[in-house]
Amino acid sequence: MWRLVLKNLLRNKRRTFLTFSSVTVSLFLLSSLAMVYRAMGRPLGRNAPSIRLMVRNATGIVYGLPLSYQARLQTVPGVAACTSMNYFGAYVVDPSNHFSNFAIGHETVFDVYTEVHLPPDQLQAFKRERTGAVAGRHLADRFRWRLGDRITLLGSFYGVTPEVVLRGIYTAERPDQEDMFFFHWDYLNELLGRPNFVNNYWLRVDRAESTARVAPAIDAMFRNDPYQTKSETESEFLRGFLSMLGNVRGIILLIGSAVTFAILLVVANTMAMSIRERVSEAAVLRSLGFRPKHVVGLFVSESLVLVLAGWLVGCGGAKVLYDALAINQIGQMVWADLRIGPETVTFILALALFIGLLAAGLPAYRIARANIAGALRSVG
Repeated sequence: MWRLVLKNLLRNKRRTFLTFSSVTVSLFLLSSLAMVYRAMGRPLGRNAPSIRLMVRNATGIVYGLPLSYQARLQTVPGVAACTSMNYFGAYVVDPSNHFSNFAIGHETVFDVYTEVHLPPDQLQAFKRERTGAVAGRHLADRFRWRLGDRITLLGSFYGVTPEVVLRGIYTAERPDQEDMFFFHWDYLNELLGRPNFVNNYWLRVDRAESTARVAPAIDAMFRNDPYQTKSETESEFLRGFLSMLGNVRGIILLIGSAVTFAILLVVANTMAMSIRERVSEAAVLRSLGFRPKHVVGLFVSESLVLVLAGWLVGCGGAKVLYDALAINQIGQMVWADLRIGPETVTFILALALFIGLLAAGLPAYRIARANIAGALRSVG
């Protein structure tokens, strides 16, 4: 049976190759879209726990909160650590060299980001020096930074140009976190004339289950203050940040649906032509004792082999490519696991099988149930 399937597929090599190529490219594109769609729904990666809360001004992310709020936040039951954080948004040397840089509370930032590992001597050097800074290993390798290098941060919307000294290079449990750069919030506050306002606060709670209780408790604490707060988990904050780009996931879904329909049309057209050319052959098989289900199975198998080969090369190629590229960032402040995961591979496989069955099922059934005498007279 399978030998017959392969021989029939290779009967018209050019048509089979062109269809296979179209399916492969389409499934590669579909795998890429599915990966991005999933990543934008879970911007922190596959297994990131919600142990951090971001507290910002309820009016909007561009408005700050008083420095005095930090002491009050630390008194909320369930809060294990709290640090101030301002996204600085600078680049080095050239505007194309943008990266994620933050002015942070240097004494407490690594109490919040406990998955970040910095050698004790480097941590102490960073804390002691007002202009000290630390960078992730991946970021340091990207710019070939070494300990002691002087770095000038240019082009920030704050309108100041800090000059910092790299005193630490950290590693992290997740590769996406090795792309961040930290320097002292006190230093930025000084350059700005000491307004004593913080863009937002990052908190680490004692356990993931506490976020549902701690977030509303914080917002209730500041409800009657001049600067009300909005507290949300790290994932919620990043999803909200992505929402400012518009309904990108909806656009991806529409494009993915169009690609799926295009694959269906390509495979259905190929199978329809192949089946129409072999009406008399199907009748001969019927006359030799093959049952209609055997004839349907033959044609459907050809379609399934075609789409499975396209899935293997298209989806498999996408997985190899994106795993090698190890892309982990969407924009300047949103990190995601941009790799083809098992769930994406399974989804694309199920979709390919569905397309293969649908493309060949109906025309094969019609031919298999046709009158044998009439089918034998068919020219094709």
